[in-house]
Amino acid sequence: DSVITNWETNEKYVWGSDVTHPKFSILDPENTFSVPENQTVYGIVDMMSHVFEQYFHNVENTPLQDRMCFAVLQTVIETAPKLLEDLQNYEHRETILYAGTIALNGTLQMGYFGDWASHTMEHAVSAVYDIPHAGGLAILFPNWMRYTLDTNVSRFKALMLNMFDIDTEGKTDKDIALEGIDKLSAFWTSLGAPSRLADYGIGEEKLELIADIAAKEIEHGGFANFQKLNKDDVLAILRASL
Repeated sequence: DSVITNWETNEKYVWGSDVTHPKFSILDPENTFSVPENQTVYGIVDMMSHVFEQYFHNVENTPLQDRMCFAVLQTVIETAPKLLEDLQNYEHRETILYAGTIALNGTLQMGYFGDWASHTMEHAVSAVYDIPHAGGLAILFPNWMRYTLDTNVSRFKALMLNMFDIDTEGKTDKDIALEGIDKLSAFWTSLGAPSRLADYGIGEEKLELIADIAAKEIEHGGFANFQKLNKDDVLAILRASL
């Protein structure tokens, strides 16, 4: 798969085809030793985001897919801080490289198509402002989660309890889910990812344009499958991300 950007029209679209997928691939961790720290962080955020996009759906009876999602996320959360302390550690590079592969090779969403609204919104942001894709995801995804939480609170709760150590005593399912979202954002920030659009100097000025682009792509691309989003919804998420 690839992403094609037209800077003149502020368009950024995903393109992919089965005929361009490799028959097999050889992943050598040593080839990732030279990836700098910031790009390593972005890769970690992006692969976690890929898992989230596939975890959030409205299909019934996906216990195996759910548990595979949890396993990938748990492994990345455990390994990422260790890798960032030792960027040429073979074992940690190996683990992260394989996690990233499983996160987007189709295994996790067999039988359904995930949400993918957050990726679509980020593509709109980085089509207008030339920011790193995963930097935008680190900002937008937690706010998308807060915005769509009531669609299926128990699904959020299960995800957060499988990622983070959360004391559940005396808390509602929604409290637990919200605490988990805060912990996710804090985890990404601890790795060095941004948390607000302001971190890139982005303000209110072009949010309408971004929302127009994102809403159009969501509609035509068949995205936002967990909770449907229109332009007003996208704007609300963008403003929460400022």
